[in-house]
Amino acid sequence: MAGAAIAAVVIGTTISVVGQVQAGKNANKVAQRNSDIQLRDADLSKQNAEFNAKISEKEGKAKRAKLRNDQANGVVVNDGTNLLALAEQEFTDDLEAQLIRRGGKLQSDSLRANAAITSFSGKAQQSAANTGALGSLVTGLGTAGIQGQTLAAAKAKGPSKT
Repeated sequence: MAGAAIAAVVIGTTISVVGQVQAGKNANKVAQRNSDIQLRDADLSKQNAEFNAKISEKEGKAKRAKLRNDQANGVVVNDGTNLLALAEQEFTDDLEAQLIRRGGKLQSDSLRANAAITSFSGKAQQSAANTGALGSLVTGLGTAGIQGQTLAAAKAKGPSKT
């Protein structure tokens, strides 16, 4: 009966250790996958910003071409000179494209930082699970050792006379 108890402790400890290690590996695997997704999103954010900035630049060129055309036809488009209006439009268009790119870079940087945190979190979860598994293993082996000593002492003492 005592041998069965020792075997149960060893089997239970083994199952606990294996389960904790596997849970840690799975948590890390999920975190690394999420990190990869965040990194892809960061790249897409930057690409989308560049695409939108180019669209903005193209629209700006069209606006300035219209201003030049209006100027050539003698249309006054603003208070002041048409040349000043053209310069202001070019400045505004350039600033808008820069802001779009900057926004994409900031979003990309944020996603990359989150990806690094997610990756680190997965590694930390795996490490914590491995530490927990080691604790379970030591506790289980200690318990089995105590039970083994108790059984050995009982056998050495001989059968009880009750």
